[in-house]
Parts: sequence; C-alpha cells; structure tokens
Amino acid sequence: MNFKKSFIMKYILTSALVIVLSCIAFAQNTKIRLLDSKYYYKSSESKTFYKSLISLDSTTYYIEGNISFDNEGRTIQKLDKFKKDVDYTKIEDSDYVSMSMDPMFKEYDGIVYIQFKKIEGNKEHIKKLIARLDEELMHNDSAVNNYLDFDKGVGIAEYFSKDFDEAFQTIFSLLEEEGMIKDVLLGKRVYMDGDDYNIEILYPLKYEGTFWSF
Repeated sequence: MNFKKSFIMKYILTSALVIVLSCIAFAQNTKIRLLDSKYYYKSSESKTFYKSLISLDSTTYYIEGNISFDNEGRTIQKLDKFKKDVDYTKIEDSDYVSMSMDPMFKEYDGIVYIQFKKIEGNKEHIKKLIARLDEELMHNDSAVNNYLDFDKGVGIAEYFSKDFDEAFQTIFSLLEEEGMIKDVLLGKRVYMDGDDYNIEILYPLKYEGTFWSF
C-alpha cells in the first residue's frame, strides 16, 4: 500500500515538474516583430537605404542601414544607426517609402529569408527542421515554402508569407527551440525596382557584413 502511494506521489510530482518546465520554456520564447520599415532606393549607387523598427521582447530598436551588391553578386549590408529603447512604433520620413511586393507575388505580404551558416554535418538536421517548419506554417496558414538549397557553403531557405509577423515569429521560435538561432541570418526580400530585389537581415539586429542572398 505504501509502495502504491509512493508511486502515485512520484508520478504526480514528475507530471507537475514537466508542466512547470514546459511553462517556463514557453515563457522564455523570445518575441520578435517588425513594427515598421521604410526604404529609399538610390539608383545612381544601386543601393537601398532602410529604416526599421523591431520589437524584441519588451524593447524596441530603431535601425538604419543600407544594402547593395558586391562584384560577385553577394549582398553587402552596412549599419548606419542603431538605437535601443525607442518609444515610437512608426517611421515618419517623406523620402522613404514602404516596400512594394513584386506584382507576381501580390497575394503575399512578405518573403522570409533564412540562411544557415553552419551546414557541414548539419544538412539532415536542417532538412528535418524545414519539414517541421513547413508543417507548422501550413497549419496556421501563415506561409508556404519557396525552396531550400545548399550552395556556396551555406543553406538558404525562403518562405512566402501571408502573415509576415506570424511566419517570422514561428520561424524564429523554432530555430530558438532547436538551439540554432545563433547560427542563422533571418531577413526578408526587399523589392525596390520592378522584380529586382535584395535581402535585408533583420536578425541579428546589429548585423552588418557580406553574405549570399540566393
């Protein structure tokens, strides 16, 4: 009888611990959202200047920078200004405009870009992660997979999003859960001249560097 009571008590305590740990893990998921973004395309320099407001948990960041291509076709992203704890959620600048999508993709409100920086020995893991992402994004009807490709030493995936905020958060949370968030670049396509586009990296927030965008 004592053994049975002891077993039941251990079962209850174990179940309670699992629930508590699950709640803690859920509570620790980072909340990220692109609050606003505006762009200015300088055709004489083939350079796109951007201003973005990004909320990370309870902190809002204001970021200015520019993106262009190098001679090999890689994207160069440079950071011009970075402010933490700003108290506004809209960007007011008459010279900068909201991004317009390629008419071919007018049913989508954004295209999420993922670059996996470490692929050696990780390709199968990445494929499984993408399969899980496909399932979750399809379930909440927020995005559909465009492609996954391994080339030039990195892995690149894209998602056409019907709800950019929800898709970006889902992707971020799963990468964080898998312990891969520090090994990726997360961004979006930026269209400024017809169907020509470049990639703006949104996370890491202070990212600047050179990378393959496709």
